[in-house]
Amino acid sequence: MNLWRVGPGEEEDRRGKRAGARTGARGKKRSRASALPTTVLVVFAVSLAGCVVGPDYRRPEASAPAAWREAPAVNAPLSDAWWTLFRDEELDRHVAATLAANQDLAAALARYDRSRALLGVARADEFPDVSLDPAYARARTSGSVANRLPELETTLWRVPVDVAYEVDLWGRVRRSVEAAGAEVEGNADTIAALRLSLAATTASTYISLRSSDRDIDVLARTVSLRDDALRLAERRAHAGVVGDLDVLRARADLTQTRADLADAHRRRDNLEHALAVLEGRNAPDFTVAVRAWTPVLPEVPAGLPSTLLERRPDVAADERALAAASARIGVARAAFFPQVRLTAAGGIASDGLGDLASADSRAWSIGPAIHLPIFDGGRNRSNLQAADASYRGALANWRQGGIVAFREVQDALTDTRWLRERGDALAATVDAATAAAKVSRSRYDRGLAGYFEVVDSERQALASRRAAIQNDQQRLLAAVTLIKALGGGWSEGEAVPRQPVAGAGVSQ
Repeated sequence: MNLWRVGPGEEEDRRGKRAGARTGARGKKRSRASALPTTVLVVFAVSLAGCVVGPDYRRPEASAPAAWREAPAVNAPLSDAWWTLFRDEELDRHVAATLAANQDLAAALARYDRSRALLGVARADEFPDVSLDPAYARARTSGSVANRLPELETTLWRVPVDVAYEVDLWGRVRRSVEAAGAEVEGNADTIAALRLSLAATTASTYISLRSSDRDIDVLARTVSLRDDALRLAERRAHAGVVGDLDVLRARADLTQTRADLADAHRRRDNLEHALAVLEGRNAPDFTVAVRAWTPVLPEVPAGLPSTLLERRPDVAADERALAAASARIGVARAAFFPQVRLTAAGGIASDGLGDLASADSRAWSIGPAIHLPIFDGGRNRSNLQAADASYRGALANWRQGGIVAFREVQDALTDTRWLRERGDALAATVDAATAAAKVSRSRYDRGLAGYFEVVDSERQALASRRAAIQNDQQRLLAAVTLIKALGGGWSEGEAVPRQPVAGAGVSQ
């Protein structure tokens, strides 16, 4: 039998290898043990990732009237280009110019773009934040300080990569994104409401301007007739047929009509200036030529009251503000719970540029950070109360907006009905007053009536014609108001129309 004998050196070597193996095994166990809490934490965080605190938003119920009092419930949709119902190509051009160049609309579009950018900022929190911060430092310590340390010069090259990620355990990030998204949608609805308001204001201004043209035409013809009447009265007074009182009355009537004509021109000029501002142009450089104009009164279907709140962009904007306020309650509630951030850093560091690529220059760290709110002086509770109050305020605004919307439609329908009846009566008044003025003038020419009778009848005829023109204007404006109150053909989810961009800006 052969016996293998081992020398003292070999025995010590074997013992060292066995000890090293045992040490490595214990190191691996410690490594696994130290990694276990981190692994458990990550698994726990992932399991809670679907937890979202705060209320899940649902559009509140709102009561609506069963029917309008002044119109049948015809549920025909309005066109988005509703101004074409007035059959005036010049009106179409003015509205198009307003929507293309109005500066209030340009500012609203800029606010919409800002809200989209802020939505991107909110969404960025859903992803890890990765940054690279390379640095170089050269330092020298002083050798003349009190403790007489030796002079030391150091050089450090660092190329670290930092990673940070917030585990959205309680839905803070998701609620923030939800609120920002609702704000984007609300701004889009606000733009639609502004476009509708600008189109309605442009149409109303244009209608008022053309009605002023009709009024000016009537007054100008009346001035011409009364100028002729004054000259006739002066000739008759010179011949001794009538007294000076008729001349004075004719002169007073003429000057009063001229004053009314000047006031009508002033109103027209102001309307022209207002139209220039709407179209984003300078008033001194803007003119609207006078032309003959025959108004066309469109038939506007009122639709069903129950669908009104879905067809009004301003009410939709209030509802989106309500959704954003609801999401912010979740953001405020999430502040009461622990916040977990996973952080990691890795890179290379060396005192020499040539050693950066060596394995010994590698450095890294990883670990979670937990923020536990213990005492904050009531800040989180106050933020939650503020968010809840904001929601209640937004809810009241939305409900009030609906109530006002129903009232505006009903007012416009009521105006439409009574102005139509008033127009029929005024048409008959114009016919009767015009006939009476002709009879009075004929009696005066034959010496059967005094000039006071002529003046009175002609004033009544002029007043009735101007009242009829004003009533036509009010009926047209009531139609514009009704269209605006009904939402002007807008529907939820429409894309935001853009204006032509002038000048340089941030590329999209």
